[in-house]
Amino acid sequence: MDSNSESVWYGAPPAPESMSAPEPAHENECYFRLRTDARYSLLLSLALGAVFALFFVNAYALGLNAAVLAAAMAAATQLALGKLGLREGKRDFFWSASLVLLGLSVAWTANTMTQSVSFLGLFLAELLWLMNAFADILSWRFGRVVSGGFRLVGRIITHLPEPFRHLAALRRGGRKNAQSVLIGILIAVPLLWIVVSLLASADAAFGALTERMFGGWSVSKTVRTVIRAVFYTLIPAAVFYAALAAQTERSEFPAKEKRRAGALVAVTFTGALAVVYAVFCGIQIAVLFAGDVSALPEGMTYAEYAREGFFQLLLVSGINVAVIITAQRRFVSSRVLRALLVFLTVCTYLMEASSAMRMMLYVNAYGLTYLRLLVLWFLALLALILGAAAYTVFHEDFRLFRFTLAACMAFWLVFAFARPDAIAARYNLAKHGLDDTTEAEISYECSSDAIGALRPYLAEIAGRGEDSTMYLKLTISVIRDYSERGVRSFNFSAWEAMRTAEDFTDAYT
Repeated sequence: MDSNSESVWYGAPPAPESMSAPEPAHENECYFRLRTDARYSLLLSLALGAVFALFFVNAYALGLNAAVLAAAMAAATQLALGKLGLREGKRDFFWSASLVLLGLSVAWTANTMTQSVSFLGLFLAELLWLMNAFADILSWRFGRVVSGGFRLVGRIITHLPEPFRHLAALRRGGRKNAQSVLIGILIAVPLLWIVVSLLASADAAFGALTERMFGGWSVSKTVRTVIRAVFYTLIPAAVFYAALAAQTERSEFPAKEKRRAGALVAVTFTGALAVVYAVFCGIQIAVLFAGDVSALPEGMTYAEYAREGFFQLLLVSGINVAVIITAQRRFVSSRVLRALLVFLTVCTYLMEASSAMRMMLYVNAYGLTYLRLLVLWFLALLALILGAAAYTVFHEDFRLFRFTLAACMAFWLVFAFARPDAIAARYNLAKHGLDDTTEAEISYECSSDAIGALRPYLAEIAGRGEDSTMYLKLTISVIRDYSERGVRSFNFSAWEAMRTAEDFTDAYT
């Protein structure tokens, strides 16, 4: 492609002889729009990268920065799709709301595991949104969504040089403007650094603000920060632009519907599972639900039996859900197969009930923790998905992936905003009081989410003396954690814990 035809693609003034140049066959309308409006898309990508750099370079932890990033991702995607002519109100509202709520959940809880899952969920939701913008993936089956997602990730990687190629073409079409902007940026960076440094030293309030946002100012720190900022800006910008280029260049996902195998294959392996599950569920009904101690193995108590095998049952339940979905999607339907799948569903529900009872007995004996709450949450979600999978046995047109996606998103947001550490702390305090075990769990195993549950016990904590674990946590650890977070890593849970610590300090120190 010569320079004249190149100028058509990137919006520069076209040469007369290039107007009749044919469009390359591999490019569809959206890709043509992306290249024609390359300047807009590149600036949008750089803006998103700048937001990421501003809120994550040298950040103390996840917090408010994740919520701001989520809002920026939603806004950038909305603007990009609008420029490509792909806006759709209901669809884009769902994905935008999902991104924003996931980001807010990171700032709402201080539990690192919950924050990590929500933060990773941001990028997974963004990936699915970009897929959904070009295809109705909500009507797809699980296997096709997963394979389409992996293909898109692969295409994003191969398209990472794309923004730099488009930028080079823009420079050839408008070299003078690009050089002017670059010179302006080179002048602005050191000038801003000097001005902000002087203002920070001239005014104590402004200096405190810059200190909280960016830490102490020094030449070595500034150099390292600038280097990080460049990478933190360019990498997200390149990935976002590459994702747009990958989707617009080949937005059609191939529909590869696999041929269904004969029903006899599925009847054979599901029938074998049904026999084993019938025996196993009979034992569960006799021992765990009916409490028939005589059916226990010799030398094992009822409590020991209830505590063992929980995670194995959970895994088997997950396998059964996958088997039920696969059997009714990949094999020819028959009356016998449907009956076996319904029987497997009933057995799986019994296994989940057995798992839940075992966990509740374990919680009753040893208390509630974040992981035990997470397991109970997963059992409830699995039961819902299992019911939907059983429904598809008789209604094959039911959109199982759409239902599962909505259920997972809703369940996770409820779990994250509920602050499981706080629930566990309140349960253990109500059951056992502030004994040594509960104090140690809240101090070392729980996040700041659990601190608010200690308000009714502040006088008791003060009575234990300044050397007690909880006394030191309230007067040192909680305050230090909040002060080091700053504005970008602000967390509502850490702020509430700080208020509890301040009330304790004011009343008892």
